[in-house]
Amino acid sequence: MRRLTLGDDAAAVVAALREHDEPAAEVERAVAEILADVRARGDQAVRAHALRLDGVELPERYGLDPSELAAAWRDAAPGLRAALQLAAANIRAYHTHERPEPWRETLAQGQVVGQEIVPLAAAGLYVPGGLANYPSSVLMTAIPAQVAGVERVVVCSPPRAGGGVAAGVAAACELLGVTDLYPIGGAQAVAAMAFGTAVVPRCDVIVGPGNAYVTEAKRQVMGAVRIDGLAGPSEVLIVADASGRPDWLAADLLAQAEHGSGAMAALLDVGGGLGDRVADAVAELSAELSLPTERIAIVTCADLPAALGLVNAFAPEHLELHLADAAALLPLVRNAGAVFVGPRAATAFGDYAAGTNHVLPTGGSARFGQGLSVSDFVKRVGIVELSDEAAAALAGPVATIASEEGLRSHARSVELRGRP
Repeated sequence: MRRLTLGDDAAAVVAALREHDEPAAEVERAVAEILADVRARGDQAVRAHALRLDGVELPERYGLDPSELAAAWRDAAPGLRAALQLAAANIRAYHTHERPEPWRETLAQGQVVGQEIVPLAAAGLYVPGGLANYPSSVLMTAIPAQVAGVERVVVCSPPRAGGGVAAGVAAACELLGVTDLYPIGGAQAVAAMAFGTAVVPRCDVIVGPGNAYVTEAKRQVMGAVRIDGLAGPSEVLIVADASGRPDWLAADLLAQAEHGSGAMAALLDVGGGLGDRVADAVAELSAELSLPTERIAIVTCADLPAALGLVNAFAPEHLELHLADAAALLPLVRNAGAVFVGPRAATAFGDYAAGTNHVLPTGGSARFGQGLSVSDFVKRVGIVELSDEAAAALAGPVATIASEEGLRSHARSVELRGRP
């Protein structure tokens, strides 16, 4: 655990908190080779890389049978089924409010302009697996796609040695009615969804977090397919003053450290009266749960304005406000993926079942990015309709601008329509 003090240079503290290695050059090369191989050889390459990297021999038609999904849901513990149903209902309710609507407006010259909202045809969802089991990632990625109206939802998740994918992932797919589930992971999964194979359909967007190879693969296919963003290590900033509860704060900090893979958690101790008590609580709980603390930091901040200045400079994925009247501070927060307001609003609620999405911008990209939403799964199509009167009114100005730009056929095109 590190102890830092915020002085006049917030950038230095941000740099200290964000210490992490750059992606290795060999990752970039290895991913490029896998992408090229899958693009050239399709499923043959997918199966070869699954055997080489995961030690799993996939059958020729490796998509899971619907009966396997039904069995996973049937075999899930009743408590898990109920929890997933509750989480799914909350996530769906949240994303339903995001759905954009088509519109039309008649402008001054009589032309009608507007937009149509068109769902993407196929969405590819990457759900991490390996030794882990993340049904929550199925809910967080599939539900906004379904709310958007995406026709085909495709899920790829790393294979298990005994076949198939993690049981919770399969169960969550069955709950949501997602039938395209493929036991492939890593860069080969991203390649299959980006380029399409005989087994895996080509997707229009790929979303969801993964390891360094998955992230690099998404970066390399960007442009051939839409992506949601490039996920880095998970992170949380917690702003609290002396009124904060050390046991709650320690649990929240260690919950973030539990993500592993460079995850970072920092307490911004407003006034400096809380740090020692939280450090003791972290030490006690980390010993009980056998969790690492090297990526946990306590930053002493002189006052609340200084702490909020650091928040906006850091642009955290998750921000917790353990302060009196925390809601009143929201207008002062410009950069955060998600804000958890008040001491009872732990990040873990948002990770699973509160309703907001847990696929959020990391690495400072909350300065310009946002969490996964319905808008990631639709496209806005501009609409223009012109009457005779509108064409006549607009032809002159448009021709003038086109002529200024040296585009004579553009000018002729509108002049012809502007004539009686």
